[in-house]
Amino acid sequence: MLDFLIIAPTPFYANRGCHMRIRGEAEALQKKGRTILILTYKEGGNVPGLTIIRSLIGTGMKKGVAATWRNIPAGFFLFWNVLYETIYRRPKILYGHLFEGAAIGIVVKYIVIPLSLFRYSPFLVLDAQGGLVEEMVSYGMLRKETFLTTLFRWLEKFILFFPDQIFTSSIQCAESLRKISFQSSPISLPDGISLFQKGMSEKKVKKNRGDKKKSLTEISFSAAENSLVERWIKENKTVLVYTGSYSPAKGFPDFIEKCLPELLNNDDIRFLFGGGSIASIFSLRDLIKNNPNKIISFPDLNLKNLLFFSLLGDIAVDCKPSQTSESSGKILNYMAAGLPVVCFNQKSNRFFLKKGGLYAKNYIEFRDNIIELAENPCLRKEMEDKNLKRAWNRFTWKQAAEKILDTIKV
Repeated sequence: MLDFLIIAPTPFYANRGCHMRIRGEAEALQKKGRTILILTYKEGGNVPGLTIIRSLIGTGMKKGVAATWRNIPAGFFLFWNVLYETIYRRPKILYGHLFEGAAIGIVVKYIVIPLSLFRYSPFLVLDAQGGLVEEMVSYGMLRKETFLTTLFRWLEKFILFFPDQIFTSSIQCAESLRKISFQSSPISLPDGISLFQKGMSEKKVKKNRGDKKKSLTEISFSAAENSLVERWIKENKTVLVYTGSYSPAKGFPDFIEKCLPELLNNDDIRFLFGGGSIASIFSLRDLIKNNPNKIISFPDLNLKNLLFFSLLGDIAVDCKPSQTSESSGKILNYMAAGLPVVCFNQKSNRFFLKKGGLYAKNYIEFRDNIIELAENPCLRKEMEDKNLKRAWNRFTWKQAAEKILDTIKV
């Protein structure tokens, strides 16, 4: 019998937050001896060692935002895959990522129970990144306080009634769902380090932090970009790093507009952005054009070069808005690379970072915190050491898998 049938209503696999969580949990559970099957949309990349079955129809989007109305028809075809595999393999656990995955799991569970003459009932899990309505609003699918938004709020509450267990990626998400959940008690399940380099450890990262030139050889920069980073290293510039999507839901466009112009006036700071395209951010394109020697935007970020890309930096930023309940996996990866972090003041950030971060209430404080770190190498070193130790000892996918198994006990 299959242990975990993981429902991933997203074009798995791509190098971004939710996908890293799905992959990290699945690989860690396999290492614990559990059998895993992942069902996902038609699009996406394969992951060595993971069994993935894709639906016939997807969203038509290989990359892009996580939340889109195209997920609805794609989810319909994913549902039939989940139903067939559940009848055929009889998994112990239907593990639904995101509310869409849980919704599919609910329908499938209550179809297979009577079909089995009530002799089989899979354990149903919701693994939530954030609230359903919150995510839809943040990605522009819904506007605040409309009839459609109210309808989806009721749908969110309805879905929360059915899972046997709810995990969330952040403390604040668990708290917000607990307020509207009828019968369950959501548990915060922190992300793990998603760097995936074999044999990497706290000791090896600490050694690599002192050799930026070595890390530079692992990144496929253009000749001009490579030369520029070499100059930054030679001139001992303070390099600010951001990794991940450039979407509004991650706060990156606001950071570019509200912080970057003034930060560019500081000649000791350079900027290394990776993981997104500048095509949709006109202000960033203009700033790069006007400051060609101070900013690099590198779209081809992946798990093979993520660690080395981060090791080129001295400061990391996570500009995800403070009002979101979604956790930020990139913070753990920053910590694992030994980077001090500037972020907004929210519970999950403080839970991860403790004294390894500087916390802002607004973009003025955010900018000032960056300048403070840039001007204080001793503070940076102190925060680097704390983050390295905390990340590699406290936040691993092995620990996440152990918490899943200890909680579910199926």
